[in-house]
Amino acid sequence: MPGGAPISICSVFEVLVIVFQVCGVMGLCLNRLMPRSTPWPSRGQVGSIVALIGLGIAGALCGRHDSEFGLFAGGTMTVLLIGLTMGSGSIEKGEPALPRVTTEAELAA
Repeated sequence: MPGGAPISICSVFEVLVIVFQVCGVMGLCLNRLMPRSTPWPSRGQVGSIVALIGLGIAGALCGRHDSEFGLFAGGTMTVLLIGLTMGSGSIEKGEPALPRVTTEAELAA
């Protein structure tokens, strides 16, 4: 680069970690906060999964270059996995609650 320091490959991997972190969190928010009647929750879920894969690869490459961004990628992957597996997805107002199922037999009156 004329007049500046060259960009190292490690810096590119660190920027990729940041980009995948932002995309993953945005996808998780779309997945959880948008109503199910729209196509956005499924798009957010796909975006979060792509971001998880990208974070894994970029974090591993950062680790190969002795960068601490690999730790940030691992932490974000943990948060995204918990966010994707916790609960039942987006909730729309007015949805009927699931009936409670118990193991006890109903008592006759």
